[in-house]
Formats: sequence, structure tokens, C-alpha cells
Amino acid sequence: MSNQLYIQIIINYVESAKALRQNTADVTAFNGSVQGTDFEALWQERDMIYHRWHNAAESLRKLPPEYMAQAVAEIEKI
Repeated sequence: MSNQLYIQIIINYVESAKALRQNTADVTAFNGSVQGTDFEALWQERDMIYHRWHNAAESLRKLPPEYMAQAVAEIEKI
């Protein structure tokens, strides 16, 4: 893998982690009301975000140690 690919893996993870956190906040804002198309759309979005985050996490596990350290530093900024 190239340096550019390693950095893109880190970026993908950080962006998907941020999106998952935002989606969690949005879901929580419904206060348990799971009825309606708005919530359904939000939940479908959550499913896509989760899969993107999970795939990014799997890719992180394959990074060389020096990039893993960079990934940890970026994750701590979230």
C-alpha cells in the first residue's frame, strides 16, 4: 500500500466516526419516538454510516505501526 492510501484510510475512519456520532445524536433527539418517515430515513442512513465506519475500522487494522500511531492521534482529536 502507498502512503497516500494509508492517509486516506485514516481520513475515511475519522470522517465516518464523526458521521456516526452525529447520527447517534440525531437519533437520540427523537426521544424514543420511532414512528414516521423521518426516523426511518435517519435509521437507514445510520445503517450505511455504520457499515462505512466498520469497513474503515477493518482497514485501520492493516496499517503499518507508524501510520497506526498517526491514526490514534487523529482519533483522539474527535
